[in-house]
Amino acid sequence: MGRVAEALWRLAYPEQCFVCGGILEMGQRHLCAPCRAALSWIGPHACPRCGEGVAEHSVTDGGCAACRSRKFAFRRAVAPFRYEGVVRDLILEFKLGRKAYLASVLGGLLCDFLAEGGVSQAADLVVPVPLHWWRQVQRGFNQARLLSLSIGERFALPVAPRALRRTRATVSQTRVPGLRREANVRGAFAARMGRANGRFLGRLVARWTGAVDLLGRRVLLVDDILTTGATANECARALREAGAREVLVATIAR
Repeated sequence: MGRVAEALWRLAYPEQCFVCGGILEMGQRHLCAPCRAALSWIGPHACPRCGEGVAEHSVTDGGCAACRSRKFAFRRAVAPFRYEGVVRDLILEFKLGRKAYLASVLGGLLCDFLAEGGVSQAADLVVPVPLHWWRQVQRGFNQARLLSLSIGERFALPVAPRALRRTRATVSQTRVPGLRREANVRGAFAARMGRANGRFLGRLVARWTGAVDLLGRRVLLVDDILTTGATANECARALREAGAREVLVATIAR
């Protein structure tokens, strides 16, 4: 009966592909088959440390050539796509075009990827990379928070959208050369630390400030794009200093 109802609904209100506008067939969600095939998947050959795509027989013990010499506060970063083509267009429309509804598309794709790789089972708390308050006012939403909510709902994981805060405004990383990105975000994030207790006032303060008990938690840190990893690394450092046992990073694209 459910399939019959869905078929009747689609006859009356056909769902369109978010990219090309074509009518979706039964069983398709958000994207048609050609547009889904055009997505720039990184594929199975990726660095187990930073998530960068590598050649099939590359040596990745201790990381790939791009990250082997770097120190990360996070244990692993993963992403399903390269930041190009259809994926790049979707992310730019989502973030800079202020189309918050695209969180369902991109969040769904990310959730499918995390489920297949078992990453969702390795975390017990989801934390988005925060925006500076003024940038969030300008944009109207934090794209990382919307993606985090999709992950939390899909995998029944708690989401702590204010566990991290920006301590100062920074120049957008897209305008900073790669070698200077670490310096640009150094010290720009701090964790709102809380401790679980039964006192009413303590719980009320934690709820008001967004503080969360990070001690021993396995945190899944979420953002839209990972380039050099400088922002994710600084966020992971703040989470680890606040007591998180380990930090995994998940983004839509690399």
